[in-house]
Amino acid sequence: MEVTRAELFNSVWSEPLGNVASRYGLTGNGLAKICDRLAIPRPPRSHWTRSVEARDAQPPLPPAPLGLSETFALGSRQPRQSPGTRTRMSAEARRQQLLDAAGKIAVRNGISAVTMRSVASSVGISETQVHNCFGGRTDLLAALARREIDAQESHRRRNISRGSSHHTRVMLSTIGYLHEAHRRGPLMQMLLHLPEVREALKHERASKGEAAREPILKQLVASGSMDLASAKASTAALTAVSLKAGGIVASRRAPFATVEAICLHIVMAGTESDERIASGKAG
Repeated sequence: MEVTRAELFNSVWSEPLGNVASRYGLTGNGLAKICDRLAIPRPPRSHWTRSVEARDAQPPLPPAPLGLSETFALGSRQPRQSPGTRTRMSAEARRQQLLDAAGKIAVRNGISAVTMRSVASSVGISETQVHNCFGGRTDLLAALARREIDAQESHRRRNISRGSSHHTRVMLSTIGYLHEAHRRGPLMQMLLHLPEVREALKHERASKGEAAREPILKQLVASGSMDLASAKASTAALTAVSLKAGGIVASRRAPFATVEAICLHIVMAGTESDERIASGKAG
């Protein structure tokens, strides 16, 4: 049943812990552990053996621990499945399940609500099992950011593959990136604003960015009409425009259609300028 921390707090200070626990189908020791996990103060063991006048006064209820809500489920443990009826989740499937849960918690309650405990609770496993998949909170959040970045890049590459010319591929890449930033952006913004996540991903993001730019640079200098330094400068400038636009649509600071139109205009104008420069040098 759904119980609030305040209700349980008042119950354990109104009668012995064992009496309260029996109403929920729990042992006194089990309920004591739940109280400790939820930061609910409980009377000492000697409390109920003293006279009413000598008992400790009920203290104030402190705030819930970070990542935990004021309402939770409490009741009898469900019958355990026999080994023959259970299907063991693979390590990778468990990791993906935990990343899904972490993403939902972040979007719903903010990135600070994502803890190893809150993720474990949301999927119904122990915190130890989460630690078996991820070394700690930073490892979990970095893995979530990595998955989001990879999904965004995969979508961008699929868009590019549909283009038959450099001009079309740039347009499709820009449009695809902005749509993905709008869809996944709020979560990505939260993750990449954490210094520990940025630090964990710094080297691989730099490596992936270089790999993504390499075919563009090769194409721009292949004919010998644009030197490598100019190609790098042009690519960096147009990439910065797209990233800035992606940040705006991700944070919902301006209407998506407006940002998309302005970004496309700048990027495509820059691409056409590069092509004119290249054509002039080639001539």
